[in-house]
Amino acid sequence: MDPSIPERLLHDLSRFIAAHTGLSFPPKKWNLLVKGVAAAARETGFESPQAYARRVLESASPDELLEPLVGRLTIGETYFLRDKNIFQTLQDHIIRGLIEYPRRREKSIRFWSAGCATGEEAYSIAILIDRMGDVLKQWDIHIIGTDINRRFLKIAEQGIYTRWSLRETPDAIIRDYFIPHSNNRFELLPRIRRQAAFTRLNFADPDYKRILGYPKPMDVIFCRNVLMYHDAMNRQHVLNCLVDLLEDNGWLVTGPAEAGFVDSKTLTPVRFANATFFRKGPPRKEEKYPLTHGKKHGRGDRPAKSESLIRASLNPAPRLNNRRITDIRDNRPPAVDRLYDNAVLAYERGGYSEAAKKLSRILENGHFRKNSFLMQTQSMILLTRCYANLGELKNAEYWCHAAIESEKLNPELYFLLSTIYQAGNDLDAAIRALKRALYLDADFIMAHFQMGVLLRQRYRLEESRKYFLNTIALLKAKDPEEVLPQSEGMTAARMLETVQSLTG
Repeated sequence: MDPSIPERLLHDLSRFIAAHTGLSFPPKKWNLLVKGVAAAARETGFESPQAYARRVLESASPDELLEPLVGRLTIGETYFLRDKNIFQTLQDHIIRGLIEYPRRREKSIRFWSAGCATGEEAYSIAILIDRMGDVLKQWDIHIIGTDINRRFLKIAEQGIYTRWSLRETPDAIIRDYFIPHSNNRFELLPRIRRQAAFTRLNFADPDYKRILGYPKPMDVIFCRNVLMYHDAMNRQHVLNCLVDLLEDNGWLVTGPAEAGFVDSKTLTPVRFANATFFRKGPPRKEEKYPLTHGKKHGRGDRPAKSESLIRASLNPAPRLNNRRITDIRDNRPPAVDRLYDNAVLAYERGGYSEAAKKLSRILENGHFRKNSFLMQTQSMILLTRCYANLGELKNAEYWCHAAIESEKLNPELYFLLSTIYQAGNDLDAAIRALKRALYLDADFIMAHFQMGVLLRQRYRLEESRKYFLNTIALLKAKDPEEVLPQSEGMTAARMLETVQSLTG
């Protein structure tokens, strides 16, 4: 604990932040709060973190003072088309349903990206709509993005991004929708920027409709990685407000790890292939769906020894407290899309050979329509995992390289390639792949950890220790309860204990 910020002051400040923003920072998260206060104090010119904290508590109008702190307490890091399965589901099921079964007389669809950060999510929706072409030509599309951080919103309005924001964006989309600038920056086309409007919204404010300036109900609300920042009481307040602003039979989209937070009798969880959305309204049809991935294998293929490295699915199914899941079978997508969905379901139950055959039919025959552009790289990744879990490592390596060719700046693909090399006991190649992943993302925690493990196996102990210490430093900056990407469900706190045990 930083001695310049007494515990009593941290206690008062955390309560003050919760009251003014809804963000929850209990004692177990005070290390994050201390770092945020120190950075905000430097930015605002205060002589010490303690002086900054006291001024915030004493201020009659603290919003301006709080803003630099709030910007450091929430994760503004995002990227275009994050979780492609969600956007494919949005296109093939949700928007298709809104077109075929309109909610109102006028042809309009309303989207709200709540907690939009720097705008990538809202603009991803706009790109998706644009690619759907004539099917939405006569429709009025409204996309609103909101965030508490004014600095993030300014970036969103400018629409200029670094290549890092495009790291999981297919090269074809970059060519069609972005103007390259100097310094590795890309400007979103003006006609796409005009499709979204941005405004500041504090989730602690009860009058959402007035702030949004758009009192009509929303058809689709994206609220991903927002609920996790709130305690149970504030979370329920946010959820109630979202439900109130949602059209009957409208859709709420949360982050995969937040589905368990959604406790509302008004919302029905609906499971699609590799994604769960929440619909406002009663169930249409009840069907039990498997809620775990890779833990048990029924009649599917027996996993190979390499499975412990590669088993994690693209978007793990959320825990929903044993609630029944509604399955939508109306508005069926085209056959190729259904084939992909069925491959995902086969993979989830351990049917790796079955999934591989379906994915190979899609990929090897080039069955990709314009509107299936999100499926292509995801299909390659899933096919890579199928072959790896079957122990067919050469095939896994081939399709992993194909996925990398499609998304050259995606560090997680190099991490996946490293796991394949590890399964084949080619540690030198595994280390090279991890170095590439870390070149693209210097804060990739699991890549640092795996580098430490591999270098230790090579008896390069000093280098190994360096990577373990990097891992520890990055983990200490994380929310202890955050589940780490590519970690098979490990939280930051659990991983920290693991790494510290390796460093003595």
